[in-house]
Amino acid sequence: KDKKGSCNLSRVDSTTCLFPVEEKAVEYYFASDASAVIEHTNRVIFLEDDDVAAVVDGRLSIHRIKRTAGDHPGRAVQTLQMELQQIMKGNFSSFMQKEIFEQPESVVNTMRGRVNFDDYTVNLGGLKDHIKEIQRCRRLILIACGTSYHAGVAVSGQSRSVCKL
Repeated sequence: KDKKGSCNLSRVDSTTCLFPVEEKAVEYYFASDASAVIEHTNRVIFLEDDDVAAVVDGRLSIHRIKRTAGDHPGRAVQTLQMELQQIMKGNFSSFMQKEIFEQPESVVNTMRGRVNFDDYTVNLGGLKDHIKEIQRCRRLILIACGTSYHAGVAVSGQSRSVCKL
């Protein structure tokens, strides 16, 4: 929001740059899901693994750390087709009930491209690339709220085992 401030966000060298127009204040919203920002804007840029976003002096830069020769050098601004009503409670009595009923779809979306049914393996994305660094830590702290907290509790033992902590 503040053009003079800066913010760096990493999502584990090419660049997408967005500049402020004239001297107008610029707002950037960073979220893990597009539904969190739909009430503020319908124009989004989806960060991918190994992207780093930086906001300095009102200018957003997205750096792609790993890029092959055929990859486009930047990230495109996309217009969301969803509306605020699509993320509301709908016919559910509470957001928790809605979240519970959406869990199967969320699990499928989360695991898409990570499960190999041919050789019965699961690829955890960038985790294996950073195992040595993770193993150097003295403790692993998972911070979350709501359903994410329960997911963190459920996987805390497995993560410590996988990372040998």
